[in-house]
Amino acid sequence: MKKKISFIVSTFAILGFLCACGTPATVTEEIPEIAPAAPESESAEPVEEGKTYNLALIIPDMVNPFWVYMKDGAEVVANQYGANIEALAPMKPYNVEDQIRIIEDLVQKQVDAIVLVAADSNGVIPGVEAANSANIPVVTSNTRVFGGEVVTFVGYDNVEAMYTVAKYGLEAINGEGKVILLEGTPGTQTGADRTKGMQKAVEEFPGVEVLASQNADFQRSTGMSVMENLLQRFDEIDAVICANDEIALGAIEAISAAGREGEMIVVGFDGNKDAYMAIAQGRIFATLDQNPWAQSGLGVENAIKYLNGEEIPDFVSVDYRLVTSENVIDVAKERFGITLIGQ
Repeated sequence: MKKKISFIVSTFAILGFLCACGTPATVTEEIPEIAPAAPESESAEPVEEGKTYNLALIIPDMVNPFWVYMKDGAEVVANQYGANIEALAPMKPYNVEDQIRIIEDLVQKQVDAIVLVAADSNGVIPGVEAANSANIPVVTSNTRVFGGEVVTFVGYDNVEAMYTVAKYGLEAINGEGKVILLEGTPGTQTGADRTKGMQKAVEEFPGVEVLASQNADFQRSTGMSVMENLLQRFDEIDAVICANDEIALGAIEAISAAGREGEMIVVGFDGNKDAYMAIAQGRIFATLDQNPWAQSGLGVENAIKYLNGEEIPDFVSVDYRLVTSENVIDVAKERFGITLIGQ
């Protein structure tokens, strides 16, 4: 029997993060929309007197909750520094041509700095170079860019992070069985590195057979449709390793619709609210909390420091951690101010 989950929403500050919530409420089916937490900088200082910086955050889309969390984190830190920030994304998710046009528009507006999450690590290079030519500093966050000049990258090692969660899933099936790999968007450093991380984990287990490794575009709808096809092809699947939580959430919908829940474990990556709910319900086995608020917030902070003439490192590391049924209640409370109560 599936567990029912109820949620209690509370207002509090956690681990240097701010969460603006309303009156505590209890619901039984879904988490109420609350403002996600964002990093609070202890070193925040006002920008140069008489000067208000105008910044822009460019993300791959406004659909994936992960990018929305990054938007929120960037806005909170910009506010702490007294800076303006505009969050922008392509009309079509991961459309690199749109990202380039957005950068070109920002060059015309003469913004002070750009924090960029690239939809395509190679394809977006002309946009970065356009910003370089206009002497507009570019900070990359979450996803590296393979050309042009950037002042710093804020993120973590995607290969090792994906390896960590994939290995955990494969160990759960005792290093033996039939496995599906659902990859992220081709062309992105993030997607490529996470595929490498999956493959690195698989190579450690000779008893694992990879039935298929397919692109699911980091999107829930694509994850669902790809998984529907794979379920028709394969009668026996022991694990599904997904490049992000949106893919994993789509995959479990397909598995449920096919009446095959309980036959396989599903592993995700990112750490969004829906994934934590699914872990508490036993529908997703594990995911990785990669702290999107810190990734964008530190991107904004370092852009402002650079504008203020401060020296900043080439790489700003953000910590990550595995999230499972053993710690999901604590992590959900810490990140979102919600308490999951199994019934």
